[in-house]
Amino acid sequence: MSNFLCICSHGNVRSACLAREIKDINGPCIKTDEIYQKEFIKHQAVAIGAHCNHIDTITHFASWADFVIDLSDNNQEVQERLYNIAKEKYVRIDIGGDRWANPFHPELRGICQDIIRQMKEKGML
Repeated sequence: MSNFLCICSHGNVRSACLAREIKDINGPCIKTDEIYQKEFIKHQAVAIGAHCNHIDTITHFASWADFVIDLSDNNQEVQERLYNIAKEKYVRIDIGGDRWANPFHPELRGICQDIIRQMKEKGML
């Protein structure tokens, strides 16, 4: 099982879309009992915002994650802070600022599905 921390500026659109797409790889979860979920859930993902979460919160989630995927705006200070927290787990993917305002936007979903294909090619998934 792999754990992914997806980060954008506020954690509502870009990172939420990528996190949902990662979780969708598991397929539909039809049971909630612990044994079933341990066998069923292969990838977990959490979306948060770099600008609206305390550094301690980001650090907490980064320690849980196997990969920290940074989709935040192109802000050098934020990128350096996230890199310093995650180091070898940090992956920067620049898809630009939020121009979709909706984590279910078809264009954004396509971009996130392309990211997942690239992650699979690199052995991250």
